[in-house]
Amino acid sequence: MSPEFRKLLSQHVGSAFAKQLAFAELLGERGWGVDLGAGQATFGDDLCFPIQLLGTESDGDNSWLWAWANQASNLPAALLKSGEDLKALGEELNIAELKERSYSTSVADGHAIAMMASVLNPLSCYYRGPYDGGALYFLLNDLPPQVTAPVSPQQAVSVISQVISVFDVDHRLMITAFLTAQGYAVSETEASISAVTEAGDLTFVFDADGRLADINGNLQPA
Repeated sequence: MSPEFRKLLSQHVGSAFAKQLAFAELLGERGWGVDLGAGQATFGDDLCFPIQLLGTESDGDNSWLWAWANQASNLPAALLKSGEDLKALGEELNIAELKERSYSTSVADGHAIAMMASVLNPLSCYYRGPYDGGALYFLLNDLPPQVTAPVSPQQAVSVISQVISVFDVDHRLMITAFLTAQGYAVSETEASISAVTEAGDLTFVFDADGRLADINGNLQPA
């Protein structure tokens, strides 16, 4: 992962991950399907959302291929706009993961890429649709309000803990950006971050390498 992509991911992954958790709760055990002609994804018999295609992961060679680069599939141009917007951002900021058509998932996997896409589209989240030999990643739009709503302090702590266990991110940058986006009043010292909201306060303590070492809080019951 390039330093530029890691920084951008650190700034946005908390907000994206919170949406993914909320969508997973909404989705439950529903199966999935995609209608490219209609530009929609369906889940079970009752959920349907407009989509934007991001790309695919191949299990065969562990590679990522952007949908805009998949010319052999003749994908509808209307479903490629979000990916093309990310490509333009990558070219502007010189972020290889956003502008190169294909690369190994050891550089950045579909989850990291889709997390970035969902935050740059604030009312979206993403879905990983597995198929034989790989997976399709796509954005979902027009989500119910509970998916994009701010989370409780208890949920914020859970999001932060899960993000740092899954993604290679700058802990301080991720926590500061996420809590600021969630509406906390955030202040920093060399060793800690304090975040205050009407529901209580949280303190995050860091080790000498800037990694999260402890969390303390005084919160109202959820």
